Amino acid sequence: MPLCAHHFHRPWPVVGEEAVDPLNIVVLGAAVLWVLRQLLVTRRKLRTAQVIIPPLFAATLVFLLGILVVVAIGASPLHLLWLFPLRFVLGLGLVLFPLGVELTLACLALLAGPPSLDEPQPITRRIRGPTTSRHRRQRRR
Repeated sequence: MPLCAHHFHRPWPVVGEEAVDPLNIVVLGAAVLWVLRQLLVTRRKLRTAQVIIPPLFAATLVFLLGILVVVAIGASPLHLLWLFPLRFVLGLGLVLFPLGVELTLACLALLAGPPSLDEPQPITRRIRGPTTSRHRRQRRR
């Protein structure tokens, strides 16, 4: 304990680690819940053949990577507050490069997973012969 610590004793409460710890937990928990929600919504959209916007999905991946880095290096989860808006710029930058597009599409394919047996599969019809004669017949009717 430093010798001068007794001279600077403050009688009022100081906002220190005790007050920041719950805030860190709330920020980290909200970030994880937001990413999980985005991934579940994206999976549902993929399963129902709805439109997915790749830059927004890439932004979610960038934010997930940011969460993993913050946890791995032991940084304050409050860094996620400035990483959240930055993820849009980084996600858009990611899909500007071919490798980023391939990575995003590979992650989308992993998220979609294999088709389940419960879901109706599209029926493929085999077309035989030239289609021009069939189109001419339909126009005459």
